[in-house]
Amino acid sequence: MSSDVLLPVAITLALGVPIVLVLWRVFVVGGDLRREAQIGRLALDIVRRTDVSLGELSVVVDDLRRRRAEPIAIEASIHASIDALRRYAQEAAVVDAHVTGAASGALRPEIERAQRAVELIEHGRRLMLDGAADGLAEGETSVKRGYLNMIHARDAIRARGEAIAAAADPAGTEARWHLRNR
Repeated sequence: MSSDVLLPVAITLALGVPIVLVLWRVFVVGGDLRREAQIGRLALDIVRRTDVSLGELSVVVDDLRRRRAEPIAIEASIHASIDALRRYAQEAAVVDAHVTGAASGALRPEIERAQRAVELIEHGRRLMLDGAADGLAEGETSVKRGYLNMIHARDAIRARGEAIAAAADPAGTEARWHLRNR
């Protein structure tokens, strides 16, 4: 081969390989970062919806706990919360499948913990409806224990969601972006 052909081929390869490597980094690695950020945003969305659901339920259960509401009156709220928590747990399983760091932990177990707390409240509510003296006392105890478990699970869900979001965005680019655009 003559140098007239070899020199342009060598220059093309010398320029083409770095360009291909840069494009690969931008599209593949950048795509991974975008997916991780999306998982963090999804975790925060699940946490927000769970927090709203548990917050509204805590007001209703607090009324029951303080005997300002009848056990029959909160039945629909409890069943709606159990269904919502079941859906949130399924969504959290998707987030947990993408979470790589053990430091941030999993979101689904915390949501299931809140679901068990609401089920304990429902158990206590049913005992209170029976009307027997023993059932009433045991029902009130179950409602109080479930209420406290629900509050603690709500706090744990918030903390776990924030940890997942922080792990998905270690450089804090999302936080900087929001501060710049205020």
